[in-house]
Amino acid sequence: MKKALAIAGILALSITPTASFADHLKPKESEIRPGGNLAHTKLSGRNLSGADLRGANLSNAEMGYANLRGANLSNADLSSSNATGANLSNANLSNADLSGANLFGANTSGADLSGANLNDTNLSKSTTGWF
Repeated sequence: MKKALAIAGILALSITPTASFADHLKPKESEIRPGGNLAHTKLSGRNLSGADLRGANLSNAEMGYANLRGANLSNADLSSSNATGANLSNANLSNADLSGANLFGANTSGADLSGANLNDTNLSKSTTGWF
């Protein structure tokens, strides 16, 4: 029985796409758009200032030190994303899901966070105009 389970496990792993095991994937340029799927992508250090990412899926994305100044992230899913040190100044984050996101040291001054889900969001040492 144990041998059969081991063989079944090996077969399951051999047909599972390797991308599912990657920590963070390189983003497809075609997905950097409203409603795009950028979950688990690496956007660290990228200049996305003024980008229109409303409704995009950025869950678990790596966005450390990215420039998202003035970006439209309204209704976007940024849950469990890492935006350490990111520039989110004047960004539209209204109704965005930031639950479990890490915004340590991020610049959120002038950002619109109205209606955003901030449950378990790390805003330590972030620059804001209202905390």
